[in-house]
Amino acid sequence: MVHGAVVGLVCFPVKSMLGQAHERLVFDERGVVGDRLWALRYEDGKLGSGKNSRRFRRTPGLLEHVAAYDDEGPVVTTPDGETLRPGDPRTAELFGAGVELARESDVSHQDAAAVSIVGTASLRALGELLGDADPVDVRRLRKNIVVETDEPWVEEEWVGREIDFGGELRLRVTERIERCVMTTQAQRGLPADNRVLKTLTATRGMCIGVYADVVTPGTLALGATVAAR
Repeated sequence: MVHGAVVGLVCFPVKSMLGQAHERLVFDERGVVGDRLWALRYEDGKLGSGKNSRRFRRTPGLLEHVAAYDDEGPVVTTPDGETLRPGDPRTAELFGAGVELARESDVSHQDAAAVSIVGTASLRALGELLGDADPVDVRRLRKNIVVETDEPWVEEEWVGREIDFGGELRLRVTERIERCVMTTQAQRGLPADNRVLKTLTATRGMCIGVYADVVTPGTLALGATVAAR
C-alpha cells in the first residue's frame, strides 16, 4: 500500500541542537549516518538536552545552536555566528566547566530507536488541535523523515510493519513517539509554545510520529515513494 512520498529529510549531528535539512540521506544499521552521533557531555557522563533525566541534563540554549557536517567533521554554529568543533575549549566556556563535544561511544545518544518519522497530515491535524490555520512546524518535533500523507495519524498504523522507502531503504516501525518538553521550547525562528505538549497530552497520549529500526540500509532521497508491507 503506497502512502505518498518523502517530503522532508533532516540529520541532527549533535543531540538536542538544530540539524540540517538534506535532499538525500544515507542510512546504516544505526539510523541516519551521523545522526545524533555527537552530544555535549558533562563530567558526570550526562548528555546535554532540553530536559532532565537519569541520562540527560537540561542545558538551556541548545536549540539556538545549529549543528552540521563539513569535510572536517561536525561543526556547531553559535547564535553569535562563531563555530565550534570537538576539542574546542570555548565549548566549556559556553556551557560549563568540563563540558565537551563528545562522540557516541558504548552508550547510544539516541532516545529510543534509530529513525523518527511523521506524516504531513498529522502535522496539519495537530495545528488544527492548537487552533492554528497552519500545520504545526515540524522543526518542533525533530523528525528524520517527513512523509506526505492524506490521513492524520496514519503512520501509527505502521507500528509492527515494514515500510519500503524508494525501493532501497526498508524500516520496521516499532512504536509511537512520546514527546517531551523540547516541543515547547523556543528555537531559531520559533517562539516558545507551551500549547504543543499540553495538546498532545490531552488528545494523543503525548505522542506524534513513530520510531523505526533499519531492516535494510540504503540511501533515501526527497520524492521517494513510501509503501507499507
